[in-house]
Amino acid sequence: MNGPNVKDLALLLPELILVCTALALILAARRIQKTPWAAALTVLAAVAAALASAWLLSGGSKTGFGGMITVDAYSQFFKVLIASALALVTLLSVTADRPSRPDPRTHRPKDPQTHRPKPRPAEYHALLLLASTGMMFAASAVDLLILYLGLELATLCSYILVGITVEKPTSNEAAIKYFLLGSFASALLLYGIALAYGATGATDYAAIASAFSSRGPGSHRILLAAIGLLAAGLAFKIAAFPFHAWAPDAYQGASTPVAAFLATASKAAGLAALGRVCLVAFAAEARVLSSVLAGLAGLSIIVGSIMALSQTDMKRLLAYSSIAHAGYALLGFVSGTPEGAEATMTYVFLYVFMTLGAFGVVIALGQRGESLNGYQGLAAQRPGTAALMLLFLLSLTGIPPTAGFTAKFVVILSIVRAGHLALAVLAVVCSVVWAFVYLRVAVLMYMKEPQEPAPSYFSVAVYTALAVAALVTIIGGIFPGSLATWVVSP
Repeated sequence: MNGPNVKDLALLLPELILVCTALALILAARRIQKTPWAAALTVLAAVAAALASAWLLSGGSKTGFGGMITVDAYSQFFKVLIASALALVTLLSVTADRPSRPDPRTHRPKDPQTHRPKPRPAEYHALLLLASTGMMFAASAVDLLILYLGLELATLCSYILVGITVEKPTSNEAAIKYFLLGSFASALLLYGIALAYGATGATDYAAIASAFSSRGPGSHRILLAAIGLLAAGLAFKIAAFPFHAWAPDAYQGASTPVAAFLATASKAAGLAALGRVCLVAFAAEARVLSSVLAGLAGLSIIVGSIMALSQTDMKRLLAYSSIAHAGYALLGFVSGTPEGAEATMTYVFLYVFMTLGAFGVVIALGQRGESLNGYQGLAAQRPGTAALMLLFLLSLTGIPPTAGFTAKFVVILSIVRAGHLALAVLAVVCSVVWAFVYLRVAVLMYMKEPQEPAPSYFSVAVYTALAVAALVTIIGGIFPGSLATWVVSP
């Protein structure tokens, strides 16, 4: 077998940009001691990767590395989305985990319990870049081995990002829990790949699909077991029930930008991989997959909705929100049609920006933003910040004319057309539950008296990210057809 040539390497231009930037940051780590420099370089790399993805697509669909990597509209859509999430998370990280101001008498933090040391910026941003690289590999993989390598690169970097503030006990605990559960999920995924290879003699999607077609649906129990294990491994990556237990602890223990990264970019990569596996490799088993995905989607929506009702920590609430939204995103795949996959892609795109916006407000408020009680009276102190949070909460609820309404409408419509009326009713009923959960925060902001002083600092980087997220949230709701030309099924 011949090694990769220049044309093959050219297909990985977005990934190479991110990797080279990460290596440069690592080599210059001792010299880069200020966050803005590392953040600026990371944002530039993310923008360059997004532009490179669009440029590669202009030459048409291509495959490389022996048919294991593909460049098509589907993969490039998710690469641009992952790069966008990386850029916004980087902006949100500029003032993340800001230490409390020292007491002038003791020169120590006023509240040692709230002091959060920041990680070294070069290493932190290098990990974000490498995690995004793995996610891009997963989005463009058409071979189970490349899919596994891409997801593992992203997951290993995520473990470190969650526990990167080693002086913080809750961060260490969250990283250990995430690592243990993630290792188990990776084993399931690898075992599923092994079973698929044992039954078909191949790991590329086209050969697996051909083996399924030649044997007929449900004719090989090993392949059905492979489907179950692969679905379980990928369900962990998107925090879908019953593989969701890591998310609340990981989001709460990690720094808020890392939690935002896990809730958006990681979920987008997992859904990209799941969509191609379901609609390409295992398309012949659409009936079995539809039942599995319907169960995962319905239970994720129910569990996320119910558990969110009792939350008082904002990051844990957003973690259960991400679990429920993973269920909503899976609804498009339940139908097993290209139209359903396009609905999921639309949902994921809009979900990424409105979720980043909600996490961005939490970051802008600092320590105060991590507790629901911290939002009391925010509208009287920071009306602009409160208005942004209200916009993102309305969008996450699915109230028109926000992007969240468009997202939920397209996925629910796809399952109605596929005949899953009970699942559609469940999705609508749980949206009512989420209206109570999210609007509870709005009541605190607009109908309660403030209990804490307003944040004393203003971050241009954070509010730039919030402005971009708000713009997409508004445009996606008012002009939903603007996404039509970008969304292409696998």
